[in-house]
Amino acid sequence: MQKKLILLLAFLGLQFLDITSLFSQCNPHKIAHKYKANLGDYKYDSFAYNPIQFTDKPQTIEVVFSAYSGMIYKLVFGTSFFDENVTVNIYDKSMRVKNRKKLYDNDKGIDNLFWEMPISKSGTYYIDYEVPPKGNFTSSDGCLVVIIGYKNEPGKNQ
Repeated sequence: MQKKLILLLAFLGLQFLDITSLFSQCNPHKIAHKYKANLGDYKYDSFAYNPIQFTDKPQTIEVVFSAYSGMIYKLVFGTSFFDENVTVNIYDKSMRVKNRKKLYDNDKGIDNLFWEMPISKSGTYYIDYEVPPKGNFTSSDGCLVVIIGYKNEPGKNQ
């Protein structure tokens, strides 16, 4: 009976180890801490992370970001140190809307990249991460982190 119990626990433990290793490269608090200094004189607001798994097909991961008028926002993008070329695009509308306007894009990956913009009208913005297919890359998983900072526009009330 003890052997069966030990085998059952070992089997269940192996499945748990497999799930936890899926996003083993993703330590969002560590990544956010590393990139937080890039906010400079902006007040830290928050960070968000998205675990990713590289597959045989390209993927788009969309993240919603709300901003308030009279503020200047700075977004700092960081990764869990994978080599794949993930592109970041920021739009004024969701990917489900045809006539959306691209506000920011990068074509060289996302480590240490920033987006700064004064917001004249409160609203929602959409960050699209373009994840390439796995191909010959060595990474199978990782995560994307965005650190959000803000400050008042000059001449605006606090």
